[in-house]
Amino acid sequence: MRAQIEILASLQIVDREIKENAGIRQGLLGELQEKERGIRAKKQEIEVLTAACTAKEKLRQEKDRVLQDEGKKAVDKRMRMNRIKNIKELQALQREIDQIRQANSELEEELLKMMIEIDGIKGELKTKQEELVQAQQEWQQTQQGLQAQVSAIDHAVDEASRRRQSIAAEIAADIMSRYELIFSRRGGTAVVEVTGGICQGCYMNIPPQLRNEIIRNEKLNLCPSCQRIVYYKPSEAQEKTA
Repeated sequence: MRAQIEILASLQIVDREIKENAGIRQGLLGELQEKERGIRAKKQEIEVLTAACTAKEKLRQEKDRVLQDEGKKAVDKRMRMNRIKNIKELQALQREIDQIRQANSELEEELLKMMIEIDGIKGELKTKQEELVQAQQEWQQTQQGLQAQVSAIDHAVDEASRRRQSIAAEIAADIMSRYELIFSRRGGTAVVEVTGGICQGCYMNIPPQLRNEIIRNEKLNLCPSCQRIVYYKPSEAQEKTA
């Protein structure tokens, strides 16, 4: 049983390496995805601003046409005034001209505000476009490095997996099942030494009787506190004495 537990301890080292690399890989992939999301978000912002600018510009052009048309109407009416001799008709026409002027004045004010808004949108759009170009350039520079790291980790995990397969072949199936269950539930620590009567997984005292059983290494023993597989590794001097 001692040999099996020592093999388990070796297996745990490999499994931790795989687990650690998997965590690093997950972080790198997350970083890649985060940068991609950032670029997509900037593109969406640009699309929204472009659509808003297009809509504002279209509305401005429509109002500008209305202003020009009303201006022509005002000119025509002023020309008509030179031909009208009737005072009442002249006064009515003058009122119409004044109304057109008032409406045109308000329309000009609206156009001015709209042009300021369009300029603001265009300025923001230009800034977003520059940010996108910079983000894409940075992305091109970092993407290759991150992907190279992911590839290196994948290679390391493949190599560790082959070592794991070789080690696992030496472990009994029932022991292997127990180990894998504990490893997954105890954060990657399934096999721990007992040193000075203390479990090195949870640092709780091991009862004396169980401690003697662990020292004998005749069966698989679990810590009563954390349920990890516990074993005793004698010092070199003790090995020589034995």
